[in-house]
Amino acid sequence: MNHQETLDYLAAKGNEVLVMHLGLHRTQAMVELLGDPHEKYPVIHIAGTNGKGSVAAMTESILRHSGLRTGLYTSPHLVRVEERIRVDGEPIAAAAFARLAGRIREAEERLQRHNVIDRPLTTFEFLTCAAFLHFARCKVEVAVMEVGLGGLLDATNVVRPVVGVVTGVALDHQDYLGRTIVKIAREKAGIIKEGVPAVSGCLDPVAQKVVRARARAVGAPLLELGRDFSVRNLKEKGGRVRFDLDTPDGVIPALAPALRGEYQARNAALAVMALRSWRAFPARVGAIRRGLARARWEGRLDEYRAARRTLLDGVHNPEAAGLLRQYLEGRSEIHMVFGAMRDKNIREIGRVLFPAATRLYLTPLDNSRSADPAEIAALHPRHQPRMELCSDPRRALAAAWAACPPSGLVVVTGSLYLVGELLPEVVRSARSLAASSRTRT
Repeated sequence: MNHQETLDYLAAKGNEVLVMHLGLHRTQAMVELLGDPHEKYPVIHIAGTNGKGSVAAMTESILRHSGLRTGLYTSPHLVRVEERIRVDGEPIAAAAFARLAGRIREAEERLQRHNVIDRPLTTFEFLTCAAFLHFARCKVEVAVMEVGLGGLLDATNVVRPVVGVVTGVALDHQDYLGRTIVKIAREKAGIIKEGVPAVSGCLDPVAQKVVRARARAVGAPLLELGRDFSVRNLKEKGGRVRFDLDTPDGVIPALAPALRGEYQARNAALAVMALRSWRAFPARVGAIRRGLARARWEGRLDEYRAARRTLLDGVHNPEAAGLLRQYLEGRSEIHMVFGAMRDKNIREIGRVLFPAATRLYLTPLDNSRSADPAEIAALHPRHQPRMELCSDPRRALAAAWAACPPSGLVVVTGSLYLVGELLPEVVRSARSLAASSRTRT
């Protein structure tokens, strides 16, 4: 398959959430046929409702700045599917991805012919196997793997990691994971393996209880945020934080993550403690500082000097919406471009976010799960006088840029798919503005 044929093949599998089919047997059969590539390197496995991508990005950055050859697997992608599979911080090349996909497809067809698997791989299972194989071929020294959905039955959970991390638990994906914190926590705690160190950022007492029970049941040493390690002396300036990390081995002072938002202190703490739990890897303070200071995670409190100052932040549940609202406190003029998936809790997300907006620009997404702007508006009648319904994301962004004063802020939020659609537009505008500024000087 060439690159376009690969993309067409993945698209034909259908929307990766709507066709989600949780279970490990297909992935397990695939990796066995491929020679168990996921066993060729140590894995740090990260689950959680919010923050797992940020924790994964910071963990990988620390490892890379320690001199190790790293793999990083995350989801979803923003612009190109190749973003999900990175070695030493660089996405897999399009041609290499196509070759790899051809190998995975051959294995998939063979397993179906012999009735080893009951159905074709889902998109996520396919990409997970591709990541395993790519990391093995590139001879990475360690891979950081982000769970796609849940944990216990997620395709990534065929690994036996050196450390498992549960960043936190909140209500999301209830149709797949359950309607209560207890049920969702059980799914996410399912990545904790027998005897393998685990790190938890759960602050909800119910989720804490579930994670502790799982760790006890499998004999996994557990470090918990707030009990075994903590963030101290937190200071924030310009959206970025600086803090001291109190650990069982002493205090690591003045850590300063590049990622914006007070909550990134907690995520940085989880990344550091995950590495401190991997006893085979001596995480030096210098590498920790460099890794945190140079980590990038696009589309999450990601700010650009574009046609107007523009912030992109994907929020897919009320907890994430609350973190963005906290970040926006004190801003006087906010023009918010918003689009969401219809299976999300749009009523509660809007209840949290929409009061912060001077004006709202609602848009559909290029996705079969997209909510209609009129349906979003109908859920929030008191905000309708400040709403503008747009036909597509680019028109919504253009309208927000045109109406927002120079001192204001345009916020692109809601689904990460919306962020991915508009990120190239924002980057182009920022580059054009920077080039124009250099020309004038």
